Amino acid sequence: MKYINNKITALILVAVSAVSCADEYDYRLRMEKPEDVVVSEYLNQFDLLKSYINRDGSPFQLAAGMPVSEFVKKDVAFSTLLANFDAVDLNGSYDPISALKVDGTYDFGGMQTAADVAAEAGVELYGGVLCSDQGQRAAYYNKLIEPIDIPVETEKGTTKLFNFDSDAIGKTYPMTGNSSATVEEDPAGESGHVLHVGTNDVKANDSYAKLHVVLPSGRILGDYVRLNIDLRHVGTDGIWGNGMKVLINGTKFDLGTNADALGVANNTWKRGITIKLNDAAAPGFVMPESLKSLTEFDLSVGSQSGAAQYFLDNLSMDYEVSGKGNTVINFEDDNLGTAYPMTNGGKNEVVTDPDGESGKVLQIVHANQSFPKFHVKLKEGMTLGNYTGVAMDMRLNAGQYGAGMRIVINGTTFEFGRSAADYGFSGGQNVWKRGGIYVKFVKEGTYTALGEKVPVGTIEIPNSMKDLTEINEFSLGSASGDWDAYIDNLSFTWEAQPQHIEKTPEEKAEIFTKEMEKWIGGMVYAGVNDVKSVKVWNIISNPLDKTLNENTFKWSEYLGEADYARTAVKIARDTVKNVGVELDLFVSQTINQYDEMANMTDELISLVQTWEEDNVTKIDGYNILLNAIYSKDANFQKGNEEIISKLFEKLGKTGKLVRVSNLSMMVEDSDGNYIATNKMSTEDRSVAASYVAFIMQEYRKLIPQDKQYGISISSMTETNTGYQICPWTSGYNRNGMYEGIVEGLK
Repeated sequence: MKYINNKITALILVAVSAVSCADEYDYRLRMEKPEDVVVSEYLNQFDLLKSYINRDGSPFQLAAGMPVSEFVKKDVAFSTLLANFDAVDLNGSYDPISALKVDGTYDFGGMQTAADVAAEAGVELYGGVLCSDQGQRAAYYNKLIEPIDIPVETEKGTTKLFNFDSDAIGKTYPMTGNSSATVEEDPAGESGHVLHVGTNDVKANDSYAKLHVVLPSGRILGDYVRLNIDLRHVGTDGIWGNGMKVLINGTKFDLGTNADALGVANNTWKRGITIKLNDAAAPGFVMPESLKSLTEFDLSVGSQSGAAQYFLDNLSMDYEVSGKGNTVINFEDDNLGTAYPMTNGGKNEVVTDPDGESGKVLQIVHANQSFPKFHVKLKEGMTLGNYTGVAMDMRLNAGQYGAGMRIVINGTTFEFGRSAADYGFSGGQNVWKRGGIYVKFVKEGTYTALGEKVPVGTIEIPNSMKDLTEINEFSLGSASGDWDAYIDNLSFTWEAQPQHIEKTPEEKAEIFTKEMEKWIGGMVYAGVNDVKSVKVWNIISNPLDKTLNENTFKWSEYLGEADYARTAVKIARDTVKNVGVELDLFVSQTINQYDEMANMTDELISLVQTWEEDNVTKIDGYNILLNAIYSKDANFQKGNEEIISKLFEKLGKTGKLVRVSNLSMMVEDSDGNYIATNKMSTEDRSVAASYVAFIMQEYRKLIPQDKQYGISISSMTETNTGYQICPWTSGYNRNGMYEGIVEGLK
């Protein structure tokens, strides 16, 4: 296409050569013209671009890309477009991000305005992209399918322990040491019955009232976070001393303060003193793990002094349980004499607690490697995998060693590396250790999968058992030839986990189909509206694009590799089904000059064929966004022209409409560097114009005439600082590219 360059060059030479006919200086002032003026005069001889279109048997339309904001201004850009082009291409003006409103809905008003302007001007409007993986509200979409996390609710409440009103006046409670604890009338006449610890004659010397606590079913001591008491000292008896203490089963805890510091004045009640059970800050202490599984225990509270005397009342404890609880086996509902089956024979029976503390208990009589078997129904909605351990009260007479303690679950025996002696039991001691046996449950592989040894006192619950909702046979005992003991309160501790509910693939597909309907349906409807302006859309854009960024959202991951495109097509066509409009839907792909054009084209064609295999989905055509580059390296340029020809040859054989859009042109030097428009020579512009003409002529030659939907240039005007050559300058004077387009249209 060098003839374009030759024409312009010849004109310039003619204008210059005339100076030899007269006085050189004077004639040059009269006759010589600047090069740009010569070029401009030459280009102004051409007619309007669309006048060169051969429309016989072709739907061909010449279009130009223009931002919608420029289009609706109706200024010089608008008038230039109307004079030279059949259509305006809004491709890129709208995507879900740019159209998003603050309230999360979409603003389709701009599309409606553009459609109205186009209808009034009699120009076709290409709507742009309806479905793409790029330019999406990815963060919003991903949030729609986030799992539902239902936290475990914290259960709060108070367990009343002692207010002594139901006790008879004169009733006594045991002491840990000297003196006495007697129920009396409140000396202030306020609270009914209260407990008087110590006397005027025998004051309590580091001695405290023992109050036996039996917690409500399902509660363990570890559930509780506060102990509440009312306290009134007699005069100053023990108000200072060594400070306030709490004792649990004889273990003493320092509260870090004394009664005086708590506001207890002599002979005056201090109501509602709160003692923290899991906080070392005064008044409080941190309860050790070994006590947390207790369901009954001896509780004491008071001043450590050599001469203490005080009144106690209204003892209670506050619990805060976050999804925790207990399944307890005790024997209170059994008849005395009831016997449970044993794993290896032997005798057991339900008897009255010999210490008179716990009501009914189970006595194991000289068992030889044998344990009582219990049926355990777990909490509704829980499985064995939710349980964290089991505790048991025991009063041992014999059998502290043997082969150690054992658990048996449905016939499977678990050793956990501890004997009764390791838990602090001594044969013949005959003393209850409440919660004295504790075995921790962990899931299978917690330790063994890491090659670690399971800690003593712990068993890994096999995966085969984790989903059990009840245990047909459960046993816990000492594997001794002579296990003789009383047991009570087998307490299985469970802990609920927060629910993490993933949405199903079907739910995700439904969510994103609705989101697609909002965008595609809204855009298509806005483009059609009353004037039925916009009938051409890129239904799927850049399906071969592998870009991944914060605005990338892969529709195919949730709607299917083929079904996402089928869904988009269906939504678009259904939107106009009842308004008498037929849409032309294109699959659009950006192809750059140095892309593997042939391979990309094959892949794109194959993709469309896959979408249409359902014999319902119809893609009307291919829209290729072509970014062309003229290379001043002759070998490169020859290759450029060959791949352009192959591109159109392949598309022409598909039997579908073919449209080229966003057609842009740049020039690179022989070293591969782009040349800025303000640095281009006349020769640079001329060869670029020739290449544009070549591309357009190859399109008209290789695409069947009835499938030539049209060509859209990316921009009408160029900038001085850019690289893209356009048919007009920023002041709307014609450039050499104008002639290239004219030649391409002929």
